[in-house]
Amino acid sequence: MYNIRNGIPVFIIILVLIAGVAGTPTAAQSVIAYEYTFSVSRSALPALFYKDMTYVVHLGTVSSPLVTINGSAVPSSTYNLTTGDVVFSSSQTGQVVISFASDQPSANITVNKASLKDHKAWAWSHGMDDNVNLQKQIDLITAKGWRASLFMIGKDVSPTRQEPGWIIDQPGLVGLINQGWNIGDHTWSHACYGGQTAAEVIDGLAVVQQAVNASTHPDHVVISFAAPCFDATYDGIFRSLRNGSTTLLVDELGSGSPSLMNIDGTTYTAGATTATGFTSADFTLGRDLSIEADTSATQVFDWMSTNAGTGQHFWFNTLTHGSHEATLDPVLAYAYTHYGPGGTNEIWMAPEDEIYSYLLVRDSTTVSAGVLTNSGSTTVVPTRTATATSIPPTATAIRTATAIRTATATVTRTPTRTALPTRTALPTRTATATVTRTPTRTALPTRTATAIRTATATATRTPTRTASPTRTALPTRTASPTRTAFPAATATVAAASTVTNITLSR
Repeated sequence: MYNIRNGIPVFIIILVLIAGVAGTPTAAQSVIAYEYTFSVSRSALPALFYKDMTYVVHLGTVSSPLVTINGSAVPSSTYNLTTGDVVFSSSQTGQVVISFASDQPSANITVNKASLKDHKAWAWSHGMDDNVNLQKQIDLITAKGWRASLFMIGKDVSPTRQEPGWIIDQPGLVGLINQGWNIGDHTWSHACYGGQTAAEVIDGLAVVQQAVNASTHPDHVVISFAAPCFDATYDGIFRSLRNGSTTLLVDELGSGSPSLMNIDGTTYTAGATTATGFTSADFTLGRDLSIEADTSATQVFDWMSTNAGTGQHFWFNTLTHGSHEATLDPVLAYAYTHYGPGGTNEIWMAPEDEIYSYLLVRDSTTVSAGVLTNSGSTTVVPTRTATATSIPPTATAIRTATAIRTATATVTRTPTRTALPTRTALPTRTATATVTRTPTRTALPTRTATAIRTATATATRTPTRTASPTRTALPTRTASPTRTAFPAATATVAAASTVTNITLSR
C-alpha cells in the first residue's frame, strides 16, 4: 500500500476527503411549499428605451425562492438570507408568483418598488458637451465599465469623419450608442442669448437620431436635451416640444435647477448640503460643473452614502466639457473604489436618460395586494454542513506510480545497494529544503525505464556498486517495475520510487 509522507494510509485519507466533500447531514426538516402571488400594472408611458422596474419582496427566512411573471421565470433574482428579501427586475406587467419553501412563513410579507434600479442606495450621472476633446474622458469612464451622456452640436457632426482624438462624429456616436451610452441634443448651432428657436432644438435632435438609426439599437429613444450656455430661454421652447413633436423628456437646463436630488420626493438637508425633492413629474435638471475645477464631487458622494436610507435615495448630475480628464479621473477612481464594484457597490452610475426613465416607470407602476397560498406538498430537506473536513498539512498528496515530481528543491541521490531498512516516516520537508539522500542498496532490481523529471528539481544519480554479492538464484523478473514519474510534491518534497524500503542519511 502506498503511504502519504507522514505514514497515513491512502485509504484513510480518501475516506476523510469523501467525508469532507459530502458534508455532515443533520436531522431532516419538514417544510411546506408556498406561493405568494401579486400583480403589477402600469399606466401609459411615453416612448422609452429603458423600462425595467426593480421589486423588493420581504419573505423572511425561506429556502429556494423562485420568481415567475406570467408563467415565465425571471432570469435574474437575488435572495438575501440576512434581510429575508428577494430582489428582482423586470419590464413586464401581469401576475407575479414567488414559490418558496418554509417551515413557518412570515406573517408580514411585503412588496415594494425599489427607489433606484437594482435597489441601489444612490445614483450618479455624468454628461459631456460640445463634441471636441472628449475621447480621453470617454475612455476613463469606459475603463470602469460605466456609461455616460454626450450632448452633440448638430452642425459639427460629420456623417463620415473619424478623428476621435479631437472630435466625436457619427461613426463614434454609433459605437457609443451600441455600448449603451446616451447621446443627447445640444441644438443645431449652439445658439444662446440670441437665435434660440424651436428649429435649433428640432434640427439638433435630427442629427442625433441619424446616429441612433445607424446603430444596433435603432429603438433607442432620444429623450435628453441640454440648453447651450445654461440659457433659460430654451425652457419655454423645450416645454412646447416635450413629449409631443419630439421624443425629448429631460431638460438639462443647468442654472436654477437642482443637480443634487432626493428622488424619493422630499427635500432633505444634512449639514450644509441639501438634496432637492424630485420625482418623474420634475424634468428639469441642474448640471454641477465643479468637477471641471476640482475633486469636490467626492465629498458629495460621501454625503449621499452617509445619508442614504429609507426615504432618502439621491441622484447627482455632473458636467464636463472637453479636456478635463485630469480632474474627472480621480473622481471616477474614488467613486469606483469606495462605492462602486471596487468598494461597497452601492452606487448606480448610469446615463441620465436611463435614471430618469426608471423614475418614470417606477412612478407609473402599481403593485396589488399579495396572497399567500399553501401548495399542499410537504418536502423533507436534509441540511448539510458547508464546512470541509480538515486534513493535516503533511497529508497533501497521495502517492501513485504515475505522479510527476514538480518540487523546486534540489535532491541528490547516491544509491549503493546494501540491505535496505524499511522507511517508516519521513520528516516534513518544505519546498525550499535541500535534501541529500544516500541510501545503500544491494540486490539491485533491473531498471528498464529511466524516471521522468518535469520539475525544476535537479536529480543526480551516482550508483556505486561495492562488493556486489554473487547472484546465484536470482528470481526471474518477468515484468520489471517501470518508473514513469515521481510523486507530486508542490509544497513539500517526498521520496519518489517504487522501491518500498529506503534508508535516508542526512
